Formats: sequence, structure tokens, C-alpha cells
Amino acid sequence: TRPEFEMRWSERIETDLSRRSTVIKTERGDVEVAREGDGIPVLMIHGSPGGFDQGLMYGRHLRDNGCELIALSRPGFLRTPLSSGQTPTEQADLYAAVLDALEIDQVTVLGYSSGGPSAVLFAAHHPGRVRSLLLDSAVLEHYNFSPGLVERLLLYSLLFSSFGAWFWHTVSQRWPKVAASVLVDNSSTDLDKAQRRAAVEWILDDQERLKVFQGMLTSLIAPWKIRRAGYNNDGDNDNDLAPLPIAEITCSTMITHGLNDGIVPVELAIRASESLKSAELVLIDEGHHFLPIDRHFQAAMERRLQFVHSDK
Repeated sequence: TRPEFEMRWSERIETDLSRRSTVIKTERGDVEVAREGDGIPVLMIHGSPGGFDQGLMYGRHLRDNGCELIALSRPGFLRTPLSSGQTPTEQADLYAAVLDALEIDQVTVLGYSSGGPSAVLFAAHHPGRVRSLLLDSAVLEHYNFSPGLVERLLLYSLLFSSFGAWFWHTVSQRWPKVAASVLVDNSSTDLDKAQRRAAVEWILDDQERLKVFQGMLTSLIAPWKIRRAGYNNDGDNDNDLAPLPIAEITCSTMITHGLNDGIVPVELAIRASESLKSAELVLIDEGHHFLPIDRHFQAAMERRLQFVHSDK
């Protein structure tokens, strides 16, 4: 049995998450949704593990610059049941049903990490609903894990547990430098010691960036019991991922990826941009997997805002 203090902590986070979102009914099943901001609607499709809270935290730079975030929890995460859509294709159709239920005709879509496949399929299968497409650090094809990534996943298997969630959430609040160092080290590749230290110090140097970091970390792990099903399902989908119809996308597309992403190889972004010649490819120097808290993301963010607000 879990310690009583750990149960209280988990329940507090779960209660807070429930207060910030709504479960809506669609033709394809229930979906948890939260909305923030005003302006161009942006559908936030989070990574794995994740939930609507990750979408809200990841998209703060959009929310603060003339966009309304429509952040959902993908099936198996938080309060969206896995039965609402297990495969990326089913999830893409679910997004269309969400827009129907919310009476929204068209959105910009941001697909992050393991949210990439369903974001691509949504843009390809429902072109009339997608104004433009943003793909960040996205899984865009099946790939074999490198030895270094296998070691990271073994570490994650220790972190992704009820106790691990409590432990790392506590560390991020009390000793954020330790937590940020672990995150940077395990989401990047081929950065030297000085570059990793600079990446961590940049996160800690600003209270807003620190808040985004802490929120992103919490959205990965806590409470683990209501993120586990989606994480396991995403693992199955990523392992069996069929070629995506990237070349069929007709909307304006921007693909953004860190050159030193240690989770999803940058080569996936490069090959996707070659398949979709009209796509704009933005590569982040020294960029790790968590772009909004990467110290070289600012220029890409400014270009993104121009892209999202353009009439393209």
C-alpha cells in the first residue's frame, strides 16, 4: 500500500487538475478539455506522458501572444478514457469530434512529441479543420532506440511510478537545480558539460521559466496512476507506427526540433520536411526535447508567432 502522505499528495494534485478542466461528450467518446486565452484557437496535442496540463504549460508563449489554447487530454491520460481512441487514427477523428462539440470550425494544431502522429493524421484526414500545423520534437515515424535512449527509458521506468512521481515533484519544488539537471541530461544528447550547465542555469534564472519547467515535469509524472494507461498505449502505438501521410498535408506547416534532442532524433524532423517540401523547418541549436524551456528557443518562438498570426 502507498504511504498515507503520498496518497494525500496525489489526491491534492488530482483534485486541482479536475477543477481546471471539463469533461465533454463527443460522438466518439468523452474528452477532458481546458481552455485559456483569447484569439486564434490552437489545439494542443500533448506528448507522453502528459495531459491537458502539459498542453497549457507548453503553449504559454502562444496564450500570452494572441492565441486561445484548447488543451485536451489524449485517451488514457487523466480523465479521458482510453476507449475514446486508442490508435493515432482514432485520436485524429476524436479531435474532429471535439471541435464539433465545441462548435469550432478550424484551429491551428500543435502536436508535441508522441502527439505528433495523431496531429499529422488529423491534418491529413480532416484538412478543412486545420488552419496550420505546428510539429514540435514530434514522433513522425517509427525509429529504433539508441543505446543511450534505452538507458534513459530504463531510468524513466524507475521514475514513472507513484513513489517516483511524488519524489521528483518534491525535488522540483525544493531543489529545482537538481531536477532541472536531470531533465536536461536525459532529454539531450551530445551537449558538453558547459552547455548542459548553461541550459540548467537559464531555466533557473527566471521565475516564469522555472514555473513552466516545474509544471512540465509535473505533467509528465503526477499523479502517475491517471497517466499510466495513456503512456503504455502510446508506447504500443509508437512501436507499431505505420508510415504517416505527411506528404498529404495541405495546410501551412512548421516543424521545430532541437538539434540535440535526446528523446526523438532530429533526423525525423529533417526527413519529414523533405517529404513535405512546403513545410518550414526550424532547428534549434543545442536544443533538447523540451523546447519552451530551451535557452535557444526565443528566435524560433518569434518566428512561430509570425507564422500563426499570418494569413498563409
